[in-house]
Amino acid sequence: MVAAAPPDTAEIVALRDRLAQWMVERGIQQWLPGEYPEDAVAAEVARGEWFIWRAESGALTAVARLVWRDPDFWGADDAEAGYIHGLMVAPEFRGNDLGARVVRFCAERTRSRGIGVQRLDFASDNPVLRKFYVAQGFREVRQAPLPERFRGNSTVTLMEKLLD
Repeated sequence: MVAAAPPDTAEIVALRDRLAQWMVERGIQQWLPGEYPEDAVAAEVARGEWFIWRAESGALTAVARLVWRDPDFWGADDAEAGYIHGLMVAPEFRGNDLGARVVRFCAERTRSRGIGVQRLDFASDNPVLRKFYVAQGFREVRQAPLPERFRGNSTVTLMEKLLD
């Protein structure tokens, strides 16, 4: 994975909207198409928060956003950690362990900052993500309300993992 650059912004947004539509079609209210504007992603890319993985062909295969604080989701429990957001694998590249590789990449970046905890959130009605993150060693901390700027499910599950 490498840090995303400004030209990657539109592709990140397009992948998110594609996956959001896929979720909506399956009754999962994790994300909704169009809710994450390109200018927001552009600002996050400029701050060095997004990382991308491309196939040899140049196709965008996986992305994730990694930040060090997350008061919007964690509230009073916010603390320095490696917060993973927006972990996405393009559907045509599923089945290649990319999601687990992205989690490991984020863990390595987190450890390199001297931080020993990874955290994330997901829509509480998404059993596939719950199973995936538990398999990656995360444990549920609690459920919390979805921040108002998002329009998906009203409840998110907060999870964390202590790093070796």
